[in-house]
Amino acid sequence: MDISTLIYASGRLQLSADESKIPWDEPAFSQRMLENHLSQEHDWASRRQAVIEQQVVWIADQLPAGARILDLGCGPGFYTHLLAERGFSCSGVDFSPASIGWARRQAQTAGLNIDYIHRDIRTYWPERPFDFIMMTFGELNVFSAADARALISRCARWLMPSGKLLAEVHTFDEVKRQGMAPASWQRCPHGLFLAVPHLLLTENAWDEEAKTSSTQFWAIDESGRTTRFGNQMTAWRDDEYAALLGHAGLSVLQRPDSTEWPVSETFEGKLFAVLAEKSKSPEADSK
Repeated sequence: MDISTLIYASGRLQLSADESKIPWDEPAFSQRMLENHLSQEHDWASRRQAVIEQQVVWIADQLPAGARILDLGCGPGFYTHLLAERGFSCSGVDFSPASIGWARRQAQTAGLNIDYIHRDIRTYWPERPFDFIMMTFGELNVFSAADARALISRCARWLMPSGKLLAEVHTFDEVKRQGMAPASWQRCPHGLFLAVPHLLLTENAWDEEAKTSSTQFWAIDESGRTTRFGNQMTAWRDDEYAALLGHAGLSVLQRPDSTEWPVSETFEGKLFAVLAEKSKSPEADSK
């Protein structure tokens, strides 16, 4: 693709079928993403370690000793590593080969028995149930409404009776704000999308009917060659999150405040956590 494609592009932003999610599974891309996860200079890929440690303390307080934990979208395993050090039995699933590889090496070095699986969480299916399942950092919002409903329903089935689900999600207003944001560009001597210096142009769109925000990224290198990436997020209102969980047989227990579950200054007012519990009734598994 050359720059003329961008120059003459017109009309409403529309992502192609393979552009609704950034290619986290592409090896070189995932390696660049891992570098951003590991950085303590910002928290847009993973939060700084101090915030994660506070969140882990809160998680541990919700669980019995030795509980089985599943982290969906675990990235480099920051949460599972700390939780395993506290004696919990942990598994993590992620689409990024670089992040899963790094997490496995860290666990091996520390002598921790953590099961890391490289897979799209939409196609994952465990062999045993869990006491606690977690999805942090707005992971649920990157999926379509249909995929999100299916994923929450599966999580409910994977939980033991009285098991808990922690979902950290974006507010409706934040997803809409991203879709309504004006186009922008920035100079990138190095960055996530390309390994070489480039300009990054960003365009956004909000679909009021579908309640989705779409973002298209155009990375332009020194030769003028352009590479296009896309990402889409689904917005849910607070009552819709509750209905999503309730339909799967999960009851909301609490929405921890910022002292219990800090989201960092970058995401204050943009992300929040919901803790839900599965019914003790065995009929919940038949849903």
